[in-house]
Amino acid sequence: MKKFIDNFEEYMCAIGLVIMTIFTFLGVISRKLPQVNLSWTMELVTTMFVWVCALASSAAFKSNSHMGFSFLTDKLKGVPQLIYKWLRVVIIFANYALWIVYGSRMVIGQISSGLVTPVMATPGWLIGLAVPFSAILTVVRILQYELGYRFGQKEKEELQ
Repeated sequence: MKKFIDNFEEYMCAIGLVIMTIFTFLGVISRKLPQVNLSWTMELVTTMFVWVCALASSAAFKSNSHMGFSFLTDKLKGVPQLIYKWLRVVIIFANYALWIVYGSRMVIGQISSGLVTPVMATPGWLIGLAVPFSAILTVVRILQYELGYRFGQKEKEELQ
């Protein structure tokens, strides 16, 4: 169970990608068959894409493998490196705090308006929920990485 929780984002992304691949394939095949209407597959794939991207951002921060320009920052040592590290964390937290606040407002607005998707009539908030949910997961994963809770010191040093 601990392994599943530690790798939650990776498992969900993998499942989402498999579902997206299967339904994209079925959607393409159904275009050639006039008696089969699978137009809803495109809506499902789009929804899954939003969730996969949102969860992937959390997975990237979990192991500090997100994209970044590190030419100058790799040259920092000692106190400047420590200042940079914590300044980076503060900026990232501020960004994800905005995601949580405004993403939650968006979801509340979608719930109150009764917004649904056109083909499957899925509540729009199920898609919008990816924004605040992934922001919370990302903040947790950054804390785990930076404070060393997820990894032992040896594994953390290997990742850097």
